[in-house]
Formats: sequence, C-alpha cells, structure tokens
Amino acid sequence: MASTWSIKIVVLPNGTTAFQPDVPGAQPGQPLGVNVGDLITWNNTTDAAHWPVGTPLCDPIPAGQVSDPIFQAKTIAYVCQYHNNEKGSIVIS
Repeated sequence: MASTWSIKIVVLPNGTTAFQPDVPGAQPGQPLGVNVGDLITWNNTTDAAHWPVGTPLCDPIPAGQVSDPIFQAKTIAYVCQYHNNEKGSIVIS
C-alpha cells in the first residue's frame, strides 16, 4: 500500500526559503526517502507562491543518440520554478 508524504516549503531564520521533508528530525534541504508508488505533496508555509518542478534528467540528447547520463529513477531533483535557489530531492527505494 502506498504511503503519503509531505515536503514543507519553509522560511529559514536567515530569511531564505527551503524545502524540508515533513518527517520528524528532517532538516531543510534533506532528501525525502520514498518507495515506488508513494504519494507526495508540497505544503507551502510561506507568504510567497512557489512551484516545484523536476530539474533536467540528463544533458541534451542529439538526434540519433542516447541520453548521457542514462537516467535511473533513484533520485529526482526539483527546483522552484519561481526561485531557482530553492532546491530539493526525492530518493526512491
């Protein structure tokens, strides 16, 4: 059965914003560990809009070529579409 997870979008004491897994003891910027088929939501606790999007999975792929590196779905990196300094990742086991 799939589990449900949350990633909080939080304002840090220094005024910057970060992604933080919503699990006990998690720190801002720490990857969230999940299993295949789990559900993930983002909880925006800030006063600004944010838009988590997946970052590129590989370099551009020339015509007739294969991707470099070859993508393995073990870690998915994401960044805020509005604020490119806000980054996080999800580790799939």
